Amino acid sequence: MRTIPSAVRTALVTSIAALSLTASLPAQNASSSDLDALREQIRLLDQKLRALERNQELKEETAAAAAKKLPTVTAGASGFGITSSDKAFDLKLKALAQFDARFFLDDNNGERDTFLLRRIRTIFAGTVGGIYDFNITPELATGTNNSTSVGLWDAFIAARFSPSFGIRAGKFPSAVGLEPGANRHFIESPFVNTLLPNRDIGIETFGSLSAFDYRLGVFNGAANNTANFGGGAPDIGDGDKTLAGRLTFAPFKSKKDSAISKLSLGIGGSTGNERGTAGTNLSNGLSNISSNSQQAIFSYGGTLRGNGTHNRISPSIEWYTGGPFSFVAEYALEQQDVAVNAAGLTRKFQNDAWRVTAGYVLTGEEATKAGVTPTAPFSWEGGTWGAFEVVARVSGLNLDNDLFDTVAAGGAGLSDVNNASGAIAYGVGLNWYLNRNVRWLFNVERTDYEGASGGNVAATQVGARTDELAFITRIQLQF
Repeated sequence: MRTIPSAVRTALVTSIAALSLTASLPAQNASSSDLDALREQIRLLDQKLRALERNQELKEETAAAAAKKLPTVTAGASGFGITSSDKAFDLKLKALAQFDARFFLDDNNGERDTFLLRRIRTIFAGTVGGIYDFNITPELATGTNNSTSVGLWDAFIAARFSPSFGIRAGKFPSAVGLEPGANRHFIESPFVNTLLPNRDIGIETFGSLSAFDYRLGVFNGAANNTANFGGGAPDIGDGDKTLAGRLTFAPFKSKKDSAISKLSLGIGGSTGNERGTAGTNLSNGLSNISSNSQQAIFSYGGTLRGNGTHNRISPSIEWYTGGPFSFVAEYALEQQDVAVNAAGLTRKFQNDAWRVTAGYVLTGEEATKAGVTPTAPFSWEGGTWGAFEVVARVSGLNLDNDLFDTVAAGGAGLSDVNNASGAIAYGVGLNWYLNRNVRWLFNVERTDYEGASGGNVAATQVGARTDELAFITRIQLQF
């Protein structure tokens, strides 16, 4: 309620008093006492109006104060949320849904064409007390061909004590690789990810120091490219722990308006003892390797198991220019002690992988690490089409040749019939961003394999040893 202006209030009170006096007096000139009575009535009426105004102001102030204490409910492109009035408590509900189609265009199709639900996740995250964060993310997809199975994808708590120091504990993405379990530009991850851990359980410190970001922690130790290990916990079960971390350097971070301000150089690594049990799938501490189209191309078998030190290192370059162009390059090298027979004879093998990826937004929007937000989202009626980004990638894999030598000759005794010893893949793609939350991706990738003398793909479903040509498309909803 707005306060009545003083002049208006006085005129109103005077008019009311005058009407009252006129009604009570005979038609003759008012005496001095009558005028005094009129003035008193005006004064009393003015006091009453002031009291009413103040009461209304107090009610409005009380209502406004109460409203400030109420939480804010939001629903938008970033998901659904509830935030306390002081911003210290925050709950968010988000989701990720991916529907994929894979079609193999090479001569050795082997009936591998398929539709699948690649990822279905509901993310429950938030902040408690201003500095304590949590994330609980179940994975509900049940696809095949190395897609994620039902399980707990992430589950952690974190405390951000300052920008330079925080602690995170639980299950979360490994710090070793640049994009564990994901890929910004393409539908599926490159060969680099097959040699690095995906998720792990442990505790780490993190923070930012000027142009440096760091993560360093102690973990159970996960086999390569795995999220759920031994039925849920990524631990080989030997009791040994793994030290893992990553350091990222943005040398031009202070140049806010420059295209090189978002250029970053990173290096991740891990070291630990991994002693698995032979013949028990992933609990042997070894992971089979898939192509970028998620087809098995290399498999550890027999009595082989991790039996000692497992070291990884992964340098990277990442550049999101603030414009339509983006560029990422990454390398991974691993050395692992492997028991090659039932007696525990142990040898060290070394594998490496690399990738170079670039993207350009044809419609001119900024390419960010999270993707592209269209300036004009897709609208059938409005005639707008969203944003389009073209991408290209080259990636390679090199496996230790000694893996295929006999045990007597110093190798691991693996067969080269169904196992590739190396690969190089060339891919191009078109990413269509209909709006901030919906994207439709199209990838074509050719993979040339090294080694592997044969293998009936149609009968065994164990990798294509001849060159592979795959078309993959994905419809994704994320908020």
